[in-house]
Amino acid sequence: MNVRYYGANAIAGTAALCERLGFGLPPIRSTYTRHHHEQMEGNELEVRSALLDGDRLRFYHELRNVADDDLAASFVYELDHAPVEAPTIALPEYGRPRSLRLDTDGLASAPSLDRVEALDLATRKPRTVGTEDTLGGQTVPPEMGGQLLWGGDRLDDEESWIRTLPNGDRFAYVVVENRMWIRPEPINIGTQIQSFRATVEIGEKIARDVAWCFDTSTGDALVVVEAVDLCFNMTERRSMVVPPGARAEDDADFHPELAPR
Repeated sequence: MNVRYYGANAIAGTAALCERLGFGLPPIRSTYTRHHHEQMEGNELEVRSALLDGDRLRFYHELRNVADDDLAASFVYELDHAPVEAPTIALPEYGRPRSLRLDTDGLASAPSLDRVEALDLATRKPRTVGTEDTLGGQTVPPEMGGQLLWGGDRLDDEESWIRTLPNGDRFAYVVVENRMWIRPEPINIGTQIQSFRATVEIGEKIARDVAWCFDTSTGDALVVVEAVDLCFNMTERRSMVVPPGARAEDDADFHPELAPR
């Protein structure tokens, strides 16, 4: 199942919980996702949700396989809404971040548009927010925040995120954790945008990167995503050491000072 659809289930759980609490879906300020076990086409999944304790309105979701209770993913969603009077839980240990943090603000600490342009970190050509980003509406729905970053024409010649090793095995980076911040104000159709990316941490088998989508007419950061990506051998279905070619690409865009804080 594609990463985007894990998040779509969490969005649905968030909307359902808001309805039970007696209000509509407020703007989503940030999301955290931890992927636990891969799910395949045909699996029946359900979302289990609760309010988290603390001084902000935050929801915790689990996406589980109905047949065997396998945990597919866990989520923390922070909403632009005051806390409500309702029973809460503490964040389960297995749902806590492994490598990322929940107390950072990617929008507030985002570099300026001028800076990422000067560092030559663009990943997509400039474009205009269209109906493919808004799902036919006038504004971008929260589940389409990633589409703003990864939609549009690439600046490199890569046609696929899957690559081939000299022995014929296929490999790719797969997301194991990510955090996304979304500007609470509406992002309207017709907005001029461009996406940028930097690597902020490099390990033996992982890379942590940050991507930004900017409104190029105002210089405002609209969406920021921080992700931990695992190098994965798709032929043998196992993690692997990052190959030299892929590592060289990460090294070229290595800017640890741009990590969210």
